[in-house]
Amino acid sequence: MLVFVSGMPRSGSTYSFNVVRRSLSRRGSVASITSDKRAQFTSGDTTHAIYKAHYADEELLGMLRDGSVKSVCTVRKPESAVLSWLNTFGGDPAHVVDTIMLPWMRLYERIAAHSLVVSMEEIESHRLRSTWKIGRYVCADYSPLEWIKDCRELSKRRISRLLNDVEQKKRKIVDSGWTYYDAETFFHRRHISDRSKFETKPDVLLEIRRRLAPWLDRDGNLVRTA
Repeated sequence: MLVFVSGMPRSGSTYSFNVVRRSLSRRGSVASITSDKRAQFTSGDTTHAIYKAHYADEELLGMLRDGSVKSVCTVRKPESAVLSWLNTFGGDPAHVVDTIMLPWMRLYERIAAHSLVVSMEEIESHRLRSTWKIGRYVCADYSPLEWIKDCRELSKRRISRLLNDVEQKKRKIVDSGWTYYDAETFFHRRHISDRSKFETKPDVLLEIRRRLAPWLDRDGNLVRTA
């Protein structure tokens, strides 16, 4: 099975990836692939392959349209995604919107109709339900026992413990030059944002909404296309 996990940046896509990874790993060998290894996605070297990225080429988009690839797409309020990025990595709001969010919005237009779309709010507020939804979408025989195990292993407490190990490099780390993440789970060392530190100046929010206006409703929420 081929699964594409492509959430809006800072929207819970890594959580979804891990539900998919755990589900498929019980059903054969799994390759977890990032954008710099895109060619391996369809190599057939493993029973299953998961491609986690915020970009898709024309070949992959065609595979999504014809149903040969399953897709999980996570979303959140776009301005919150930008603020979370700024809080985690820093940078200029306009630059983050133009180089990170706008390309993803254009991708979302093309994949939403072919994806299971899950909101970050659902993952946070109804984690048990969203975990079951993702597991069953990928594997029709995903069982209650698997669900219980995945919910336990992906609890906030256990993820926080894992992030601490990643921060201290106690696990196998992938160093991308400007940051690093866990090789197995793809959880980033700064994965959990402190929302109390988000920059919320009115002019910043207005500029974010202005630049993303074609994809937003009047309250700044993402207009769902699926």
